[in-house]
Amino acid sequence: MLSVSNLSVQFGKRVLFDEVNTQFVQGNCYGIIGANGAGKSTFLKIISGKQDPTSGHVHLESGKRMSVLEQNHNAFDEYQVLETVVRGNKELYSIKSQIDKLYEDYSDENAEKIGELQVAFEEMNGWNAD
Repeated sequence: MLSVSNLSVQFGKRVLFDEVNTQFVQGNCYGIIGANGAGKSTFLKIISGKQDPTSGHVHLESGKRMSVLEQNHNAFDEYQVLETVVRGNKELYSIKSQIDKLYEDYSDENAEKIGELQVAFEEMNGWNAD
């Protein structure tokens, strides 16, 4: 679960958010809608840790992870959908890339490393990224 507590954002005299409280619960789907300039992108930057709020807190439940896919319409044109999703989690993508590279030059010497990486990938629920 991700929770937002008393989140406020102010740019000069302009108040964008004032003491926002909400929770994002596992299993639900959420949409953030609003007019241009309403603060949708700012809110997403704050909950992903890329920007600090003026005040308040964002808390990600222990043992949970957040993946972010940036809003760049052409950045992933050359990738398949599943690879694009996995790229949203840098650590998971790094592990998958290492596995793929080791398989290209498979040998008994790197089999143990592949096994270790696959365990890490499974622990991060990488096979269920879709």
